[in-house]
Amino acid sequence: MATAMKTPPPPRLSLVRAARAPIAVIFRRGPSKRVQVVRWDFSNDSFERGDWFHGRIYSKRSDLSPNGELLACFAASFGARRPDALDGLYSWTMITHAPSVVPIALWPKGDCWWGGALFTGDRSLWLNHRPDEATPHPELEPKGFRVEANPGAHGEDEPIYKRRLERDGWMLRQEWDVEYLGPPLFFRTIKPDIRAKVHPDPDVGLTITMERRLDRFSYRERFQVHGVDAEPQLPPGPLEWLDWDSRGRIIALSGGRVWAAPVAGATVARFQELIDLRDDRPEPVDNR
Repeated sequence: MATAMKTPPPPRLSLVRAARAPIAVIFRRGPSKRVQVVRWDFSNDSFERGDWFHGRIYSKRSDLSPNGELLACFAASFGARRPDALDGLYSWTMITHAPSVVPIALWPKGDCWWGGALFTGDRSLWLNHRPDEATPHPELEPKGFRVEANPGAHGEDEPIYKRRLERDGWMLRQEWDVEYLGPPLFFRTIKPDIRAKVHPDPDVGLTITMERRLDRFSYRERFQVHGVDAEPQLPPGPLEWLDWDSRGRIIALSGGRVWAAPVAGATVARFQELIDLRDDRPEPVDNR
């Protein structure tokens, strides 16, 4: 009897967005240690498929410059000698021209604790490295950048991700309560983090809420739209992100695809698929 072929899960999608320009960068992860970078222009829904990174990019510790031109991200090759792993480094924070993964500035990091960066201006950066870890690679020193190290750097995706959410307009409604239970359970959320982001036009009166949980080592985010005439039919999942774009639409990352739905008053139109990234494949790489 033939064994039924399992349908592979869709790639995981996440994004970072510019504070001023109508630009976002999507990280498409899948297989687990292959990440594709895609640039999205909200103004005309054009997409530029960029480089593949052979390793891991930690999207919650990454950011896009306010003008949408530069990408800061925390990346790891875990010491493998790959074409995009400089000198066999284990992990690093880098600046690139989006959607490239070729660094123009780089700070080595020997592990995956903290790391990453947030832009404070088009050419200024809050580097989530402690001062003794903030020495740039001698071949990739940041030229023309103002860089501030973080002496209190700790954790992994938190608290840098929380700081980015607050900057991007996600207002805290409930602080989470997470306890550490030790192995094998590790972390358990007692009370979730709840945040809200109002529509760019406050007169519209719509709000997206996000509920965040951390259980074991897995983050989960649930979204809901409030103030609408009828709850919108969300795209087929798994739903990974819901937000407003610069045009006042609801945008969604779900099931390996990118979606958008126009908003008219308290009515959300049907979500339309903008791009399908499920069948994208990384180029072969020699890991010798």
